[in-house]
Amino acid sequence: MEKKMKKHKVIFRILLIVICCMCFTVTGYARAGGGGSSGGSGGGSGSSSSSGSHSHYYGQGGRRGGPVEMIIWWGTFICMAGAGTIVFHYGIQKAKRKSLRSMKSFEKPGEEWNPKKMKKYVKHAYFVIQECWRRQDTSYAEKYLSKNLIQNWNSKLGWMEVNHEKPVQERVRFLNAAPVFAFDKEGEEHDRVIYLIHGRMIGYYINIDTGEVVRGKTSPETFYEYWVFIREDGRWVLDEIRQKDEVDVERL
Repeated sequence: MEKKMKKHKVIFRILLIVICCMCFTVTGYARAGGGGSSGGSGGGSGSSSSSGSHSHYYGQGGRRGGPVEMIIWWGTFICMAGAGTIVFHYGIQKAKRKSLRSMKSFEKPGEEWNPKKMKKYVKHAYFVIQECWRRQDTSYAEKYLSKNLIQNWNSKLGWMEVNHEKPVQERVRFLNAAPVFAFDKEGEEHDRVIYLIHGRMIGYYINIDTGEVVRGKTSPETFYEYWVFIREDGRWVLDEIRQKDEVDVERL
């Protein structure tokens, strides 16, 4: 009986880890812009919540649940994780449909709003911008970055040099990009389009002097980010990157 309960505990813990991976995005520090602290804190909250549920179920001095109770708990956690994922993707699809309609209506000579061409541009920009961060050289992607963002990133990259840190990126992949907001007004100063970027990579920082990993993870990380593009000097450029939990698409 004791061996059986130990087996249940192991299975339960493995399930919790899997669910946490489903619910929370791991922060990829070495991606363009340095990732964000919001994703890391979200993951921390999830770990605490899961730990609390685990200790409650196996409370000291309490009655341990049997296989039926274990299945109920597993089903509850899976439903919670699945519901969060469904709500997120439903909101994205709704915003995407609205944005595509807007982009098609905005199309006119001299201003590129064609959804297919824009997605192709965003995909190309994604790789160039990631490479510019890896090289610690914003001039490599200056055609794809706004003046304000270049200034902001140069400050961040400068601090990295002071700290003798260097970003390492491996297996950089572009999984998808979906427009979730589009706005057009006479002139270009107010034109804006926001894409939800889905990417994957191995990203971490090393100390230039020792070669030791100082931040990030050496395993692949999948992430979602919102990339805000604006029109500047007649072309689309990236102006801001926001993390998944920093944007409510319903309020865009």
